[in-house]
Amino acid sequence: MDSRSFSYLPGALLINVPEIDAQHADLFERLASLKISCIEHNTYMKEEADELFVTLVEHCETEGRLAREAGVDFRRHGEKHLAMLHGIRKRLDEMEHPEADVYGVIRYIEYWLERHIREEDTLLGKSLGASAFSGVVQAHAGMWLSQDGAC
Repeated sequence: MDSRSFSYLPGALLINVPEIDAQHADLFERLASLKISCIEHNTYMKEEADELFVTLVEHCETEGRLAREAGVDFRRHGEKHLAMLHGIRKRLDEMEHPEADVYGVIRYIEYWLERHIREEDTLLGKSLGASAFSGVVQAHAGMWLSQDGAC
């Protein structure tokens, strides 16, 4: 992924966690690429859709890892990821049927991702930031206390 990927991620969806923001940008770029490929080939592009799904799974794993490393409770957030992955996998599997609407699936994924970032990942970003700040404070607390409380 390069800097052009960030052109696919609206600024309002940045959560200020570089690894997660980069993955969000990549997901939106992959969605746009899937849509363009489906239009150009006038058919569902299963391989690209499956690659997008793998990227979604990896992204969910990244968020879980970062939360665990920071000591952030990720249970509810993780449950939402599992429900989303199950729903998207089901919809992608249904693309084999001739009446399937690939553009509807793309819109669904894009809408879900935007809503999830606004409602869940923004809070995760704040929690991760607060945890990082808390870690810095704890790491330096001994030094500050040894200075007789002088600031």
